Amino acid sequence: MDWLGCLKAIVGLLPCVDSKVTPHVVYPFKVSRNVKEMKEATEKLIELKRDVENEIENAERGTATNRILGWLGRVGTIETESRDIDNKYQQLCRCIWNISPNLYSNYKISKRAEKYRDKATDLYKEKSTIPVIAMLPPQGQEMPASSSKSPYLESVLDYVKADVNGIIGIWGMGGVGKTHLLEQINNALCKDHASKIFVVHVECPKECDEENVQNTIIEKLGLSKSDNREVKQLTIYNFLREKSFVLLLDNLWKKVDLKTIGIPDPMEAAGLYKRKVILTTRSERICKEMKSRNKIKLDGLDWEDAWSLFKTNVSEETINSHPLIEKLAMDVAKKLGGLPLALITVGLAMYDKKVPDEWMGAVKQLKPIRSTAVELSDVYTSVFETLSFSYDSLKTDGLKKCFLHCSLWPQGDIIMKNDLVELWMGLGLIDSSTLEDAFVIGYNYIGTLQTVSLLEIVDDNFTKMHDVIHDMALWIANDKKEVMNKWIVGAGEYKRAQQIVISSDTEIVSIRGLFFSITDTSTKLTTLRGGYKELRDSGIQLISFSELTYLDLSLSWLNAFPVEICNLVHLQFLNLSYNINLGSLLPEKLGALTKLKYLLLRETRCTLPQGVLLKLKALRVLDLSNFYKYSYSISAFVEEIFVLPKKMYPMLEEDLKHLHNFQALGISISGDDFNHVLSKNVSVPVRWLDVVGYDGSYISFSSSFLGNSQLRRNLFSLRIRSCKLASWVEFESASEHQSNCCLERLDHLSFEWMERVTEIKWNSLEPKDVFPRLRVLKFWDIPHLTSISWVINLPCIRELYVINCRSIKQLFSIDEQNKSEINVSQHSFPSLKRMYLSLSGKLVRISDFMITFPVLESLEINHCKNLKKLPFKTGDPPKRLKYIIGSEEWWDNVEMEDSTHRSSLQLYYRNVYTTLVASTKYL
Repeated sequence: MDWLGCLKAIVGLLPCVDSKVTPHVVYPFKVSRNVKEMKEATEKLIELKRDVENEIENAERGTATNRILGWLGRVGTIETESRDIDNKYQQLCRCIWNISPNLYSNYKISKRAEKYRDKATDLYKEKSTIPVIAMLPPQGQEMPASSSKSPYLESVLDYVKADVNGIIGIWGMGGVGKTHLLEQINNALCKDHASKIFVVHVECPKECDEENVQNTIIEKLGLSKSDNREVKQLTIYNFLREKSFVLLLDNLWKKVDLKTIGIPDPMEAAGLYKRKVILTTRSERICKEMKSRNKIKLDGLDWEDAWSLFKTNVSEETINSHPLIEKLAMDVAKKLGGLPLALITVGLAMYDKKVPDEWMGAVKQLKPIRSTAVELSDVYTSVFETLSFSYDSLKTDGLKKCFLHCSLWPQGDIIMKNDLVELWMGLGLIDSSTLEDAFVIGYNYIGTLQTVSLLEIVDDNFTKMHDVIHDMALWIANDKKEVMNKWIVGAGEYKRAQQIVISSDTEIVSIRGLFFSITDTSTKLTTLRGGYKELRDSGIQLISFSELTYLDLSLSWLNAFPVEICNLVHLQFLNLSYNINLGSLLPEKLGALTKLKYLLLRETRCTLPQGVLLKLKALRVLDLSNFYKYSYSISAFVEEIFVLPKKMYPMLEEDLKHLHNFQALGISISGDDFNHVLSKNVSVPVRWLDVVGYDGSYISFSSSFLGNSQLRRNLFSLRIRSCKLASWVEFESASEHQSNCCLERLDHLSFEWMERVTEIKWNSLEPKDVFPRLRVLKFWDIPHLTSISWVINLPCIRELYVINCRSIKQLFSIDEQNKSEINVSQHSFPSLKRMYLSLSGKLVRISDFMITFPVLESLEINHCKNLKKLPFKTGDPPKRLKYIIGSEEWWDNVEMEDSTHRSSLQLYYRNVYTTLVASTKYL
């Protein structure tokens, strides 16, 4: 034992000295050792820093990630502090054994040195978990597109491949196929790897300006982000100035300045670089203003192609169902003027019409599209008159009304299906005895509208409207008039104040996210979405709209509850969600809203005064949870996660029991209240449950929770997070209760931020029996979790996310069959469409080859450097596979059986900007 060890032993034997004091006593006597160890750790860290800086400097394609820049900054701080500590130590007078007689100075230096030694060591280890370079995509990204080939494709591609640089403008009326053509151009260029042309596709909604285009380009190329326009301009310019590129601007409504965006002049560098801009627009004037060298007008399809497209959508079976129908179908198709959108929507509307009289009625009802009209407004009135045939063909008035209200989203926006169904329910367009039935009806409506192309398919969670269909819906809603004063939907230019006149006829205003000046008020206004700031700035009080039944002020950056809401006595739907600064006890006057059915306060910090719920006799839904609308919580970005004050849940439960119409509760609760939920019989229908900070040593879901009748019938989303002490999660039940342990409605399950959890146990229960309908499953930041093989047993799982689970080596293993009772079949994952794996350093394999993924569409890999095996056999990828997404470095290191295997999978590979932050838009 050295002399320092002896000193510690002696001090420790003194009865008056607490064990916590001992380290402080010995600090002055180990100053030399601590300073030396600090310098060694710092020098080692600086060497690593130089390697990182060299890697950033030598990266051919890519930029330093934000995380590595933050790491470098922290290293710089350690370097400065270490130098300062060493200088102060050297200045002290030394005596024998290098111990300064100034014990207090030695104490301070020794303690600081130890602190920064540990920080340097931690930063050195942290580097292995941080990606250094955010790789840029290669040439472009392919897009889903129809297989039918545009007759203009070859001529445009010839222009792109020619040495002449410049701008080409493609123009024509909405629905004529401009976007379809641009998608085909994009895909053709992306497949031409030999050309080495960067392809960037930008969708331009009505409010699009230069900054919108900048942001899209930066995201698609993975360039460094900034809030400064000039910085973004320079970033884009520096990347593109020595490259060949094609910029595709789809659906341009106004001129944009390419120089302001940062696009190098397309007319320069002929012969050296190919620089092309291809734009689509409805107006020839935009082509002229953008100085298009070539202009192409799309006039629609010729008769042969038009008839072929129409027959495809009607179906040969219907055409051949009666001898008279083919001739009548030709008459209908001729009236559609070769407009693809009309041919598709009207064709689908006639899909099941197999009686000649129905076709005769269509021939009489449809007016020919007047594409040659002088005034553009006349052209679109003609198109709307034709397209409205599809609207008139909808079978019920309820479905028609639901379709029209899809237009309350700005043109071009993707629409979350849940949000759309909630809108329909809040407006009373879907009224069912249970919330679950209402969602079933709503999703069936969405499916029906997609089937007849009045809505477009995006994915399982989102849908959208074609811009012409959107305009047609508003045209119908405004009594087929050009002046939109009955239904006003935000369509102004982005960040430019527009004046809205709410007339005496105005019934609906939906202007979320745009900037408007509002004048006049209306006693007929029943629906308001957004615009609270504009109302306030215009001096208009909400009470002016005394007939409001639907009020949505979500995402409005509210800092205080607008008390005037309490005077809107006809209100049935109130949504104040996603206002994270809104945190207060709601006023007791809220009880005056006796007709209120839906009160949504997601991602707010609001609480309810005791007794106010008892006055809301009509209340059906109350949501106080922290479930963000895109499943990625705003709370992840704030220091404090808001939950209901302790013991408030029992009070809510007691009040809600007396509301006879109540159907769904959403709550974020602490561990104390969770104990109440786990151990007592839940007596209210909890639909969204978010548990934060459970402090038990393990989390046990037993029959009292899993078998509770209210949870069984109603629980839709369950999120467990920030449980720092729990070492495992278990699902268990006594044998006599096994058959009742089923959360039959659970759709989303998430485990997040569990530092100690090593496994999820199943005792006397089968995962497929407990979660028969689970669709989305997430494991987020559970660093010691070692296996999730039990997931194989979930029959309906569609989306799986595994993020920062650093101890998992293989996701699904047959070797663990005895532990998880895996039932391996030919279709192990019959429903899994998307798998997202991120920051899992030890992951080397996804599964054994006998486990299959027959319907997998997207496999996304983000910073899993040791994952070198894909779960697909040679020449046998899933039939529906669309994308394998990951960095180029990762893809090059994936081990394939042979060159045939690599070439078969190369078709699906996409290189995207895959840092965790960029990927959160999917989560």
